[in-house]
Amino acid sequence: MKKWRCTVCNYIHTGEEPPEKCPVCGADKSKFVAISPEEARQYEEKQKSGNAGASGPKATGGGESKPGASRPDQAGAAPASGLRDFIEQQLIVHHAHPVTVHVPNGVLPIVVLFMLIAAVFASETLAWSAFYFTLVVVVSMPVVMYTGYNEWQRKYGGSRTTLFMIKIIAAAVVAVTSLLVVVWYFINPDVIFAGAARRGSFLLLNLIMLGATGVAGFIGGKLVFKD
Repeated sequence: MKKWRCTVCNYIHTGEEPPEKCPVCGADKSKFVAISPEEARQYEEKQKSGNAGASGPKATGGGESKPGASRPDQAGAAPASGLRDFIEQQLIVHHAHPVTVHVPNGVLPIVVLFMLIAAVFASETLAWSAFYFTLVVVVSMPVVMYTGYNEWQRKYGGSRTTLFMIKIIAAAVVAVTSLLVVVWYFINPDVIFAGAARRGSFLLLNLIMLGATGVAGFIGGKLVFKD
């Protein structure tokens, strides 16, 4: 059976023809190139060792390069033309986005849990703790979004598939809602103890923030683990 590589996300497909759409990133059939079984095996070994993103195999077997096929994260990439290019390439090589995204993914579930408990038990201490945790997320989001944008452009060729658009929108929602939560609570620290309508709206904003985080994290995991 033939082996095909998605030039957007490096997913390997086995079959006589490439799939109509990549099951991982949603790229269409035209983004697949034929590769040899040996190259597919090398890629799968690197993926198991966690290095597939840093040096995925190049496509051969008659397939022509597609947009996104030649990327700085692959072996043999052209040297950086300047300091910024060098730094942005290093951010890919050292997995800066998957590392930084652990801040909102790890902290925001605690934020929402603390807010809910604070609302139930009227705990000002937990509410303020959640506020400071959210502030950490607000500060981290510019870095998360910059490294994410850099990875999207350099590793995935800026592909505008539905999957990537949803991930980008979800990240923007996290950034905006976390900022709104911080501003709202700073202006009105008693909102968590206020009337049902205001308290409900504030908690709903927190839940939207958490939901968007979950969506972005799920898609990120799908791209990393290729399943």
